[in-house]
Amino acid sequence: MRRIMKAALTLAATVTTAAALAGTAAGPASAGYKPPPPFALTCPAADGTLENGVCVLPPGQTTAPNSYTATITDNVPADKPTFAVAAGSLPPGLTMPAQSGSGTIITGNPTKAGVYDFTIKASVNSATQAYEITITVQGAPDQLLCTPASNGGVLESGVCVLPDAVAGLSYQGHLPTSHNAGGTLSVVAGALPAGLTLPATFGAGGDIAGGTPAQQDASNFYDFTVQGTGDQGQPLYQAYSITVDPDQPLAINASGGTDLGPGMVGGAFAQNFFLSGGAAPYIWSVAAGQLPPGLSLQTFSDPRDANDELIGTPTAAGTYTFTMKLTDYDGQQATQQFSLIIDPPLQISTTPLATGTVGVRYSHDLVAQGGAPPYSWFVVTNINELPPGLTLGTTAPDFNNVLTGTPTKAGTFSFPMQVQDSQDNTATGTVTITINP
Repeated sequence: MRRIMKAALTLAATVTTAAALAGTAAGPASAGYKPPPPFALTCPAADGTLENGVCVLPPGQTTAPNSYTATITDNVPADKPTFAVAAGSLPPGLTMPAQSGSGTIITGNPTKAGVYDFTIKASVNSATQAYEITITVQGAPDQLLCTPASNGGVLESGVCVLPDAVAGLSYQGHLPTSHNAGGTLSVVAGALPAGLTLPATFGAGGDIAGGTPAQQDASNFYDFTVQGTGDQGQPLYQAYSITVDPDQPLAINASGGTDLGPGMVGGAFAQNFFLSGGAAPYIWSVAAGQLPPGLSLQTFSDPRDANDELIGTPTAAGTYTFTMKLTDYDGQQATQQFSLIIDPPLQISTTPLATGTVGVRYSHDLVAQGGAPPYSWFVVTNINELPPGLTLGTTAPDFNNVLTGTPTKAGTFSFPMQVQDSQDNTATGTVTITINP
């Protein structure tokens, strides 16, 4: 998976980084008294990420309708301070009420792209915290583009993740393109990888030649923000990310080797495919053979690694052999054959057990079918449901698979059992035994 790092862009807004000022509260000098925590503005995980003392709030977009919401909170719910912007400014179109319970909400429709840094001050002990919001232009008729069709890019959390570059190989046509935008281009935050360049203006149709990236060090992730000019002279901003990979051949890998699974009819199945070398984005496909019915290729998480998970619920037992093909952005291909066994559904035999006799030693195996042996057996509710005098014993490789002992009471006994296979599939069934006097 590729790491995305945000490039910070400082506009006219003033950046103020301030440590939260701590307040104190007096309390009774009694045993066990704990003073309340010092008052501070916080950076909640749901709405922000703390980076070098600055709470980076979620990005927004200028495209209407696009209501933006982010919550500013403090660590003492009992207090009800008022809040104000003490330095910098909110993105145009966003507002912040002075008070809302123990926090406040920044909301509105952003109207101008850019990266906005501001400091919020609370009335309690003048506590402060620096925040940052990035506003981008997406989906508008006048914008910097980030689409697979325009430059191979994928938009993730407001950052346009471009196709990977390979050290020493030409990287052409993948840098920012535009739609109805012109004027100058410039990198206003971060830096391009060494060897790649950004021309001063858009070329015909927005095509941009990247260059040849040099051999990179261990820090092969590069984040930068590009500013362009819209048709009305307005600035357009977009954050980008490029990973520079070493020049290595593309290969397919899979955890556990080429024998996958096993799976089971009716049981959920998921298997990820892995790779090495090449340059993202990647596309996985079946080149030969047949996937088990009920399973299909889907994208696990990163859209730049498309169809890299075999997932679904198998519907037919059998052994399936198929060849996976992997294609990277530069056209390299690799293939690997895999096999996958789909077992029949796990179930318990409900055929009545052999009869027993009070006072006579008894032993009988419990029987399961399907799934992936070995099995483990359990009484569903209470071990006391077993016939008096009988217990569960183990015969390897299964666990608790033998009903054994000396019956002490006559009658017909029915009790629910659960069996679990080696893949954590489970099945339940009612087992019946008759004990004669």
